Amino acid sequence: MESGVKGIFGAMVAVMFRYRRFWAELQQGRWPEGLDLQRGYAVPVIAMVQLLKFPLIGVPRTAMLFSILSFILDVSAFYLLSAVTARLLFGERAAEMEGGVVTVLSYALTPIWLFELFYFTGSWSWLFALLALGHMLLISTAGFGSLFALSGRPVKAAALVTGLLQASVYVLSTALVRLFNL
Repeated sequence: MESGVKGIFGAMVAVMFRYRRFWAELQQGRWPEGLDLQRGYAVPVIAMVQLLKFPLIGVPRTAMLFSILSFILDVSAFYLLSAVTARLLFGERAAEMEGGVVTVLSYALTPIWLFELFYFTGSWSWLFALLALGHMLLISTAGFGSLFALSGRPVKAAALVTGLLQASVYVLSTALVRLFNL
């Protein structure tokens, strides 16, 4: 995999549009995995989305404050989701499996983060949030199935927690939009 911005965009396109092939390529070592993905992929994607909000908002100071709060919200949700999912899926082995869970969630949350740009569409924003959540669940289910051969009840429980957490993030994001009168 290429590093830098080109590698991040390549991973984003691959995971969004060819996720089954993406997981197969990840098993072959084409894409990075493990805990470094937090710094090397997840945080840069979240930051990029926050920077793309600046032209949508138009007012520099408001955009900066909104983006900082959104960034903190997304990163906090990512860390919380990683820990809870590892515990749900692997129980006592959660600590040793954390790198794999972070790998799947780093890539799988890409649609959620990208679709935040559509949260400014007023009454249609909930539809975009649902589409992003559905796409994220497809990607993560394929990832957990491919990398860990997991399916059934544990994956459904993790999907439920993910849905609830992302719904909370959506509600908080829309609250921020209203707070800043965007």
